[in-house]
Amino acid sequence: MKLFLDTNVIVAAVTKDTERSETGVRVLNDFDETYTSVLNLMELRTVLTKKK
Repeated sequence: MKLFLDTNVIVAAVTKDTERSETGVRVLNDFDETYTSVLNLMELRTVLTKKK
């Protein structure tokens, strides 16, 4: 199964500050073939630079 990751999943896994963080980490660890887009990565960068 090819899984496309939205920015919200990646942010939750990286920041570990929401109730969805555990799920995001589990998705990244359990699925071998995960995909995202360059736009999602750019959005991730923007979100992470604005977070405290």
